[in-house]
Amino acid sequence: MTKKRILPVPLILLTPIVLLILVVIAGVYRFSLPADSITAKFSRQVTNQDAVMLRVFGIKTPNPWTVKVPETQVYSFIQRLDNGSGLAQGYYQDQAVRGTVTLDTRQLIQLNETLYAVIMRISNQGTGIFYYLTLFDYDKLRHRMISRDAYLLGDRIEVERLEQQGQNIQVRVKQRKLDQPMVQKPKTADIMLFEFDERALSPVLK
Repeated sequence: MTKKRILPVPLILLTPIVLLILVVIAGVYRFSLPADSITAKFSRQVTNQDAVMLRVFGIKTPNPWTVKVPETQVYSFIQRLDNGSGLAQGYYQDQAVRGTVTLDTRQLIQLNETLYAVIMRISNQGTGIFYYLTLFDYDKLRHRMISRDAYLLGDRIEVERLEQQGQNIQVRVKQRKLDQPMVQKPKTADIMLFEFDERALSPVLK
């Protein structure tokens, strides 16, 4: 029968002492980190929040404001916000076509807790600048603001006002007459009315 080996008493006492020394060394190293190192780690955590989402909506999320570009299957991430003009911009590429998405945060209204409407401009290599009334929804589960629907208002128009009226959205614009050259500023006033729900916009017929 094999006898169990009994460790000498000094070695048994030495083991917890060695472990205690290792713990103390680890603690001293942790608390001796330079303040700059700790600040840098904290700053990296803070900058993980998307700056545009935080400034426009006050929402802390790492996910960017996301737009499905109308009449395409591509998406654009809003990457910059001009504090002076209130214009937020992103870029997209649909095969050979490259363009810019611009959202006017001065013409943004909150419809309910998670639903927003804003005027969007789409431009590409062509001469047109297409204005859309765009519906956005903040998905609390995925922490993402994404467009749900967009309705074309016109090409190179002027949007004067965006206003919620109950379950409707009223858009005041200036457009050109059919015989008016595109180089001239739009002068004809018009009012467009839209119904909305959580996922779609529907024009109200006059």
